[in-house]
Amino acid sequence: MIRESLLILCLLSVVIFQSCKTLFSTSVKNDANDGKKIAEYLKDGKHLFGHESTIMMGVAGNQDWELKTKSEIPINIGNQKSDVKYMIGQLPSIMGYDAFKLILDVTDGPNRMPDVETSLAALKLYRESGGLISFDWHMQPIFLPNYKERAYRMDEFDNNPYIASTKTQQPFYNIANGFKTKDKWWMEYEAKRLKPMADRLKQISAHGSGIIFRPFHEADGDWFWWRLKYLEGDLPLNGKEALMEVFVETARYLKKELPNMLIAFSTDKLNYVSHANANDEEIAKHYAAEFKTFLPKNASDLFLIDIYGMDLYTSEAHPEESLKNYRLKLQGLSLLAKQDGKIAAITEAGNRGTPAEEDDRQPTIKWFNDYLFSWISDQKINVAFTVIWQNWSNNRDKTVAYPGDGYFVPVDKNSDPGKDFIKYATRKQTIMLQQFKSDLRKFNTN
Repeated sequence: MIRESLLILCLLSVVIFQSCKTLFSTSVKNDANDGKKIAEYLKDGKHLFGHESTIMMGVAGNQDWELKTKSEIPINIGNQKSDVKYMIGQLPSIMGYDAFKLILDVTDGPNRMPDVETSLAALKLYRESGGLISFDWHMQPIFLPNYKERAYRMDEFDNNPYIASTKTQQPFYNIANGFKTKDKWWMEYEAKRLKPMADRLKQISAHGSGIIFRPFHEADGDWFWWRLKYLEGDLPLNGKEALMEVFVETARYLKKELPNMLIAFSTDKLNYVSHANANDEEIAKHYAAEFKTFLPKNASDLFLIDIYGMDLYTSEAHPEESLKNYRLKLQGLSLLAKQDGKIAAITEAGNRGTPAEEDDRQPTIKWFNDYLFSWISDQKINVAFTVIWQNWSNNRDKTVAYPGDGYFVPVDKNSDPGKDFIKYATRKQTIMLQQFKSDLRKFNTN
């Protein structure tokens, strides 16, 4: 398992021109051909493709579908539904998943244990079938009475009755400032979030091999309870310092429990970075500099982070704005990742216009090829993987110009977006599960 973890790390790392020689020579028997093989494997825009909840839910077919019980999970993953598989006959290399679903029994109560067991069984199947798991974590706040799911959103007043109290109590801010003294805020966080999370992750992969974990994402946005705006007050740690205190100590705790796990940190789009009086190269550097302000200053803390990511969704109303802007963001991210010896990734992405494009109510922008792949294949961009957001609902309002973004992988093979996805997903540069498994076996034979 150690060698497999290192190979996975190396496969991801090569895209930012890291050498795996030192890593192998200090940890496992070194094969002189490994570096050549891996360098050949990931070049010219090659990247691992991921899809959130890809075998857990979807919209393809006559109605929306979702895995709800363990009994529905097949022994062979080839028999499991997936919207990606429906479109191209293959599964993604990476399944994204929301880690909060692993501890629903802790946050909601023991009646949610069947849901937890279903998630664990499906994730274990995906991992044992050779796939990687990339976890985001829409963590629920602590000390909330009568918890209700989706309490992590500060912009969903219909779903979250705790918005006012969360803004007042600032739980994340208190967790950050409670670490050094191990006060009630930190101890509750450790006991009710970190420990159960580590225990559940071990049931999927004992030492964390093949797991990417990405907590507290998009803090530059305004929708989660860990947003920077809520991390200000009279206590010593504020803003990005407070965010990174919790992030680093979370990473340290989880890596101690699962040493082979990869930790990712991602922002949203950093839209506030100025483009004024700057050329493209300077703008890319501005993005790199701003991303760096989120990161820990201490080298040993920075060492805990393996992956730098950005979450990039294209607006359905003005998609063209993202075409150049996201390219510059990813150039900056790639530049910083290379400087720091990290992996760069598009940790979440999607075209919010997909449902309307499949309905022929707005023009197809060929997002997968003209946008996503054009970014990934850019000579100044080196991303190891991308995870497209989940398909969860096709019950959208078909009378409005821009229906709700209920899915991100097209599900009509004959639609223009469907054809665009199939072209992208079957490119030799887009690595799906079977290809990834095959190549990993080649590297793992010595």
